[in-house]
Amino acid sequence: MNSKMKIPEFAWYLVQCKTRQDERAREHLLRQGFGCFCPTMDVETIKRGKLRRLCQPMFPGYLFIHLHAQDNWTALRSTRGVSRIVSFAGQPCRVSDEIIRHLMQRCATAAETAVLSPGDKVHVKVGPYAEMDAIFLSIDGEERVMLLLNILNREQQVRVPLSHLVA
Repeated sequence: MNSKMKIPEFAWYLVQCKTRQDERAREHLLRQGFGCFCPTMDVETIKRGKLRRLCQPMFPGYLFIHLHAQDNWTALRSTRGVSRIVSFAGQPCRVSDEIIRHLMQRCATAAETAVLSPGDKVHVKVGPYAEMDAIFLSIDGEERVMLLLNILNREQQVRVPLSHLVA
């Protein structure tokens, strides 16, 4: 390592949480004054014929934590819900600020999108109607939606899997 290289004051690190204790670990780390980031993504599912959006962790079982190299790492290791700090060759693995910035930006953009409502414009990305624009009409079954497509200058109602759409 070059002696002239400056080690950043603060850096992001990856923390592995105990099974199904991500939220508990995050809560306890925040109480101790650590900066935490848990990227989430919205997942659309259909239950009982209704489209629902669930917020789920992008990396289940892991959190990003912002720490100073001089911080008390032993307090981190004994925090409820925390299993270990991800490390390689005995050194905690730093995560670049650029990656964290990108994840934060992606999470902020995803939060702006809404659940589909009748009349919304959508784009079919795969399948027999790929690259066509359509109008969302309704939910049809467990994993399918009803769309209004303009095919050969006539409006047609078609059923496609929800996974084939981009809102």
